[in-house]
Amino acid sequence: MDERRIKAIMDDPEFQRQVAAATKRGKEEHKRLPKASSARYDKKTRRIVLEMQNGVTLLVPVNLVQGLQDGSDTELGDFSLMLGGTEIHWNTLDVQFYVESFLKGVFGTAKWMSGLKEHLAEIGRKGGRSTSAAKKAASAE
Repeated sequence: MDERRIKAIMDDPEFQRQVAAATKRGKEEHKRLPKASSARYDKKTRRIVLEMQNGVTLLVPVNLVQGLQDGSDTELGDFSLMLGGTEIHWNTLDVQFYVESFLKGVFGTAKWMSGLKEHLAEIGRKGGRSTSAAKKAASAE
């Protein structure tokens, strides 16, 4: 597309109206989004600790998060809160999530979440099996 055509589009009043409306919607959406006031990586528990502006503390196990599960402690600690605390970005891993997604329990794509649910269900099934004499006796009562 040549420069004159681009300039004509950019100068079009309808285009300018649409840009202004989209900008307004974006600002309203940003106000609505939950925001973290601080975040840190806890090496001992391998969790991301998010302190929310409303006082809630959210602990996110990195093994549940797509793109983080194999990260080293150094990589997992190399992140930034962005856009007023609405997003978190891991610099060396190039992984980014909305804080709101973590609050909703969304830790990756639909495919990732499906596999994660299956994995967690299998852990639950294995954990619920009677393996010790004490467990067998307790379940028989």
